[in-house]
Amino acid sequence: MSEDELWLWHGGQQVAVLTSDGLGGAALRYTPEARSWGSFLSVRLPVREESYPWVQCRDFLDGLLPEDSVRSQLAVKERIPGHDTFLMLKAYGRDCAGAVQVLPPGQNPESSPQDTRWLNDGELQQAITSLPSAPLGTSIDQNVRVSLGGLQGKLLVVRRGEVLGVPLDGTPTTHILKPALLNEDGSEVWPSIAQLELLGLSLVGASVAAPQKKRQIAARAEMLTIQGRNAILVERFDRRIVDGRVIRIHQEDMCQALGSRNKYQKTAERLPSLQAIAEVLWENSASPVVERNLLARYLVANLAIGNCDMHARNIGILIDKNTVQLTPAYDVVPTATWKQHDTELSLHVGGELLLEDLTRGQILDELISWGMPLKLATANMDLVLSSLRKELPRVVEASEKEGWHTDEIDVATRGINERIVRFSG
Repeated sequence: MSEDELWLWHGGQQVAVLTSDGLGGAALRYTPEARSWGSFLSVRLPVREESYPWVQCRDFLDGLLPEDSVRSQLAVKERIPGHDTFLMLKAYGRDCAGAVQVLPPGQNPESSPQDTRWLNDGELQQAITSLPSAPLGTSIDQNVRVSLGGLQGKLLVVRRGEVLGVPLDGTPTTHILKPALLNEDGSEVWPSIAQLELLGLSLVGASVAAPQKKRQIAARAEMLTIQGRNAILVERFDRRIVDGRVIRIHQEDMCQALGSRNKYQKTAERLPSLQAIAEVLWENSASPVVERNLLARYLVANLAIGNCDMHARNIGILIDKNTVQLTPAYDVVPTATWKQHDTELSLHVGGELLLEDLTRGQILDELISWGMPLKLATANMDLVLSSLRKELPRVVEASEKEGWHTDEIDVATRGINERIVRFSG
């Protein structure tokens, strides 16, 4: 058994081997069995006989791990260098975003039981309180071996009825619990962030027309209060329960798909950009017009809602049988609600950097730059704005009836109405 190798599994099949370069990186080589697999790990990594060197697979592999401070904290816990992607995947790659599992040679994920440490109220509160120093629930049990990208403090959990638990030894999780980050005095750093995310997801789900019957448009979520602390519980769209077992569904974010180290667009750089994301869909989807239209509708909805944080890691694709489609919308927060939040757009729209300066013409220019005809761009934009205008009062009323309405939702609503008018021309 080689210490310099790790095996990548997908759906119970070993599809690739990682070989350490001794410097923290690794080369990726598909197995012979993967050549008849009929899919791929990333749009940038189609199945081939030759190995992919670290420079070509780095962004995909790094995207399986958390970012920055969360990654550093997990590295400290295992006493390994934070930059060492190979060792980080060895330690935490048993349950990643999508369908990938990373295991030592000789270990088969199908032979491991799906085991969960169910939490009582006190343990759940402990896990949440410890997130700043013990990310992803690692304070509860040393056998928590999960990974998920992002910076926000979150707890990866398995849900059974009303009970939540943390996964052990790579058991797949079903939900993501995101508690509000608190100041030292107990106030929320970003007031009503959980309620505002639920508002954003609800509005996208209600206002963006599904291109196919039964297609999920936005991540499903609900509000929880845990020992007086607000949190949003989000159901994972890359997991499905079949006959009592949790099945993984493959996906990647657009930083992985584009091979971009940055999730925010910088003026002097081409990647990431909305145009490049549209190109990924156009070149890899079996229904490119459908997916490009859906991306346009997601964009218009996010802009009208006031979400400035629609960056490349917050846009993803589901991968199946050598084709891709957009994931349901996720991490939709009307960040423009907070006066202290930056209003610079994570991905520029029609050359514009700031949400408050964005015009209808610039949004249409952006859509046209993807190759979309003006008539179709206009129809996509007006469809979303019309639906938002109709659905906003209904969603706000639901927030009042369900008990998660706050003053910040009123502020967000006023901003959304103003942008609907501005973008309608």
